[in-house]
Amino acid sequence: MVRQIELLTKAQLLNVWNINAVRYSRDRKKRAGMIAMAALRGLLVLMMAGYVGGAAYAYILLGMEDVLPMYLGMIAGVFIFFFGMFQAGSVIFQKNSYEVLCALPISQTAVVVSRFLVMYLGNLLLATAIMLPGMAVYGVMLRPALSFYVWGVVGTLFLPMLPMTVAVLFGAVITAVSSRMKHKSMVATLLSVLLVFGLMAMGSGLSVLEERGELTADLMRNFSGILSEAIASVYPPAVWLGQMMTDGSPRAAAMYFCRSIALFAAVMALVAVNFRRICRSLYSVTARHDYRMQELKIRSIPCALFVKEWKRYVSSSVYTVNTIMGPVLMLLFAVGIFVAGKEKILELVPVPPELILRAVPFLMAAMSCMMTTTATSVSMEGKQWWITKSLPVSAKDVFDAKILLNLAVIAPFYAVSEALLLIVFSPGLMESVWLLVLPVVLMTFACVFGITVNLRLAVFDWENEVTIVKQSASGAVGGFGGCLLILLGAFPVVFVTQVSAHLMRFAVLAAVLAATAFLYRRNARTNLGTVG
Repeated sequence: MVRQIELLTKAQLLNVWNINAVRYSRDRKKRAGMIAMAALRGLLVLMMAGYVGGAAYAYILLGMEDVLPMYLGMIAGVFIFFFGMFQAGSVIFQKNSYEVLCALPISQTAVVVSRFLVMYLGNLLLATAIMLPGMAVYGVMLRPALSFYVWGVVGTLFLPMLPMTVAVLFGAVITAVSSRMKHKSMVATLLSVLLVFGLMAMGSGLSVLEERGELTADLMRNFSGILSEAIASVYPPAVWLGQMMTDGSPRAAAMYFCRSIALFAAVMALVAVNFRRICRSLYSVTARHDYRMQELKIRSIPCALFVKEWKRYVSSSVYTVNTIMGPVLMLLFAVGIFVAGKEKILELVPVPPELILRAVPFLMAAMSCMMTTTATSVSMEGKQWWITKSLPVSAKDVFDAKILLNLAVIAPFYAVSEALLLIVFSPGLMESVWLLVLPVVLMTFACVFGITVNLRLAVFDWENEVTIVKQSASGAVGGFGGCLLILLGAFPVVFVTQVSAHLMRFAVLAAVLAATAFLYRRNARTNLGTVG
């Protein structure tokens, strides 16, 4: 069985990370896209390392070095949990590969163990990217004993086990609950979003203390134990890791390692024993034989294509959750401003009110377009892309439907957010126009930009939706790239004060409209037969 685990793990890693495709593919365009994705991931890792290093430096300056290892462990655990929760249903309980592997003489235990190992290795890279920069800053500034590094490295190796295991349990529950319902993908999406909000609410204790004035900078400098208690209430293993690294506590080490290994092994064994039963219960369907002929509906080409896009969108909970979080964040941003009030915002952000009004439209658009649906909508067609290419429709019709879907997803969140912001700020006529118009233009640009990038970096031979939504070059460049361009457009509007604000916003608006029109026309001239 060990040999089976080794082969299955190797095969999945090669597939997930596209190693063989980069090494042996003769498609230069495809290889270039994968190499670009690898470079982008490296850049994101460097950015994360810089952020963690800066945070570690600030904690040490505040005299909170005892809390730093706990903080790093908690951040890594939270990241691993969120990423793992959305991947559990599609990685551990993959439907397509399950159907193939069932016909092979392979132990189901080997299948489960290999999938847990694949998730573990991916999460270990994330944990390492968070822990090592913080440990490096700690080591340079404080010169700890050798045991700090030993326990830190060993603790990092075990760090993914607990959050990943809990994420698998939550992901399995969400998949199980939703699989028995008619609109299973929508139910899974709703449950995932509600769980995210619940966890965010649980972690809001520090914000409440700060609003009450109980968590001041002096208090944090002198009583870092308050933060330790807060971390312990959210994620106790981070406290054990911190005590193990800073104090070399045998009790904390025993609790950390024993509980991590025990829970990881127990859940993996439970899944291995019931793997076939779980997969059958998740993916088996019942058919009713009471079909009745109903009236056929005729739709126009744009409407039919839009309905097609909508059905594909709601059929994938991974796709829906990852693309709807941006609009949800935009709404939460507006709700936060509405609840706090204009006076509180001006107190927290000591800048003139007109600068805030200049920045708000860009912030709204950037948040709503952190991951556009268009950035992966072409790739999401997968092996059915040939059907779209064979339809008697133009590329313009196909891409219009994809853009309209993205705008339709954002629209209700945008409408509510705008209403709340208008109530809070009560701007004048021209400021209201800019507040309403600028986000729409910027969002439209991001949607068109997503299509442009996806056409250049399209991937259709995927086996798992997670590969496209979370790990593709198109998703990263088309999603975050559009968000970054929107934020860059905010700089001249916010910081160039020598020129009239209305004139500067008009210039940015004209530039964005020109870029949108150029990309839109270029996409519309695409020969669908040459894509993929």
